[in-house]
Amino acid sequence: MAAFRRLPRKTLLARLAFAGIAVVVLAGMVWASRAHPVRQLVPLPSAEAIGPGVGIKITGSGRRSETTSCTAGFLVVNKDGQPGLLSAGHCNKPAGTGKVAVHHGGLYPTVGAFTQSIYDGDGWTDSDIGLITLKDLDKIPVSAEVDGHPVTGLAERVEIGDTLCHLGIRSGEPMCGPVTANEKNKVRFAAASTCGDTGGPAYLMRPDGTVEAVGILTAVSNGEDAPTTCAETQDYSVAQLIKPWLEAWQLTLVTATT
Repeated sequence: MAAFRRLPRKTLLARLAFAGIAVVVLAGMVWASRAHPVRQLVPLPSAEAIGPGVGIKITGSGRRSETTSCTAGFLVVNKDGQPGLLSAGHCNKPAGTGKVAVHHGGLYPTVGAFTQSIYDGDGWTDSDIGLITLKDLDKIPVSAEVDGHPVTGLAERVEIGDTLCHLGIRSGEPMCGPVTANEKNKVRFAAASTCGDTGGPAYLMRPDGTVEAVGILTAVSNGEDAPTTCAETQDYSVAQLIKPWLEAWQLTLVTATT
């Protein structure tokens, strides 16, 4: 599969404008089914650098280890200056020290492992987030950009009607839509997503083309009572807000100007 392509700025901004039109209709909808799709191994697109939106392959620890694919979230550093990536906690289920690899230069080098992993479930008060501690990055560049757009900081607040985007390895390009539910733990927005996208960055696109970090994509919703599946793309996305976890784990968001 080819590397992620950057959408022309006019195209992306046009999508953002169109997405905002739907907020009046969508704000009143209720999603009965909120779940991350069944984990599966998805072919990883080639990554030129490690950063938000690249595909990651996770190999579990222990005798009953399994391999699955997710998308990487935002770059961070811990209090000791060690670099890391945020992703979804369920990508490392069952919780352990799952090894993480990327597709780079035709190879699949291991670039780190999960050192924090929390998955309580898919409810609004449940948490679903993980930290991948990176190592051996001498031969692989690191980039604090989402689809070519620089991350400039953390969004201080998100309001109903704001347009959020996410980037995942299955969707392959930014998917954007209006925020329809916002609580202190999670945010829901009307943007399509599917298996393999979870773990990826959820963010605000600014008019100047820069990105403000909001959360990690953790679940999808079809807007109906029927369970979500991997067979089809779902219409709505749910993201875990990262601000509380940056504070709890003493992490600093890596920006393009860091």
